[in-house]
Amino acid sequence: MTAGTPFGLTAAQRGMWDAEHLQDDYSATVAHYLDIRDTDRPFDRDLFRAGVRQGSRLLETAYSRFTVVDGEPRQYVDLDLPFDVVDVDLRDETDPLAAAHAWMAADHQGLMDVTRDPVAISAFIRVADDRTFWYLRGHHIAFDGFAALTCLHEGVDRYNAAVRGEEYVVAPRATLAEVSADDEKYHAGSRRSVDEQHWRSKVADLPAPVSLSTREPTLRYTADHVVCSRTMDPALQSRVEGAAADLGASTAAVLAAAFAAYLSSAGGRDDIVLTLPVTGRATAKIKRAGGMVANMLPVRLDGVGGHTLASLVEAVTLELTGCLRHQRFPFAEIARAAGIDDPRVTAFGPIVNLVFFDKPLALDGAAVGYHILSSGILQDLRVNLYQAGAGLPIVVDLHGNSTMYGRDEIDTHLEAFLGLLVTVLDAPDTRIAEIAGSLVSR
Repeated sequence: MTAGTPFGLTAAQRGMWDAEHLQDDYSATVAHYLDIRDTDRPFDRDLFRAGVRQGSRLLETAYSRFTVVDGEPRQYVDLDLPFDVVDVDLRDETDPLAAAHAWMAADHQGLMDVTRDPVAISAFIRVADDRTFWYLRGHHIAFDGFAALTCLHEGVDRYNAAVRGEEYVVAPRATLAEVSADDEKYHAGSRRSVDEQHWRSKVADLPAPVSLSTREPTLRYTADHVVCSRTMDPALQSRVEGAAADLGASTAAVLAAAFAAYLSSAGGRDDIVLTLPVTGRATAKIKRAGGMVANMLPVRLDGVGGHTLASLVEAVTLELTGCLRHQRFPFAEIARAAGIDDPRVTAFGPIVNLVFFDKPLALDGAAVGYHILSSGILQDLRVNLYQAGAGLPIVVDLHGNSTMYGRDEIDTHLEAFLGLLVTVLDAPDTRIAEIAGSLVSR
C-alpha cells in the first residue's frame, strides 16, 4: 500500500506547526494512560493489541505524516508506517511504578521532528503480574485531546466486544482528509463570519491574564510541567454534584466557577479570563474521527468578587454555552482581535480542561483508572478536571509551567483551591469577595 495524496492542515494544525518552529527544544504532545488491574480474569494484551491496530488504521491519526510542498506544510496518511503497542516489562525494577512514570515522561517530554519521526507511540507497560499501563502519546499536530480519547475508547470498546464474543459495529466516521476538507469549508462559509462577530465583541478590552506566579513570565514552553494531583474526596464530590443539581448546572460548571473564584482570590483580580479547550467538532462523523481540530477559547468573567456561587455558576454556564456555539473560530484570530500579537502566547489566561466522559470507562475483567499526562502547550497554569464516567471519582490535576512555579507552590495552590471549593459550598449565598477576605484574614 502506498502513501496517500497530500492534503492541507486544519487551522489548529497550522497553529501547532507554527508553534513547533518557535522553539527548537520543545515538542507539544498529548499523552495519557490507562491503569489496568486484573480482577475477574488476566488482561489479554494480545487481544487488546489487535483492537488497537484495527482501530488505529481506521482512525488514521497514528499513520499521519507531515511534509512541506512548495513552501507550505501538508499532511498525508501512510498505512505502511509501523505502528503497534510495544511491550515494556518493568516488573523486575526496584520500584516498577516509578520506573513506569520515568519511562512515560522520557517519551512524552522528548523532542520530535514532525517531518521525520512517528507521530504516535503506544505501549503496554507491565508494573506487576496483574497490573498493566496502556500508554498512548501523540504529537499535538496529529492528535488533539478528543482524538486521543477516541483512540482510547476504540481500543476499550473493541476489546470488550471481543471478550464478550460480540460484533464490534463501526459507526461512520470521517477520514483525516475529510476532517481537513470540513475545516476548509467552515473557513469559506458564512458561519465563520457569525463566529467572528461574536468573538470580536467578547474580547473587546479583554482583561490581561491572571497569574499566580511570583516570577516574571518567560513565555518559554517546557515539557517538564510541575504537576500535583488529587482524587476528590467522595463526600466533597457528592456536595459538588448536589450543588450542580440544585443550581441546574453541570458539575464541570461548578468546578470551573470555583477555580475562577480561587484565581480571583489568590491573584487579587476581580476580572478573570479562563482558557477553555474545546473539540472544534460539529458533526457526528467528525466527532468520531481522529486528527487535530481542537481550539482554545476565552471564558470572560467580569466582577467575580461580586458574585455568589450561584450567580458565578450561572455566568460560567452562559460563557461555556457561548464558547460551544462559536467554538470553531481560530484562537490566533481571537487573540489578534484582543490585541495579542506575540505568537508565543497560547492562552488567554489559566487553562481549565474539563474532561467528563459521557459513558463510564470500563474494561471487562479489570478495574481501570484514567490519567492525563500531557495536554499540549502550557504557558502558565492549567487545571485538568476529569471524570471517567458518571459515579466515578473526579480527579483534579494542577499543572504549572516549571519556569514559573515550583512543586511546593503548585501543591499549595491545589490544596487552597480545594479548600476554597469547600468554603463556597458552605456559603453559597456569600459574595466571593467576602469569602476571599475571610480566607486571607485567617
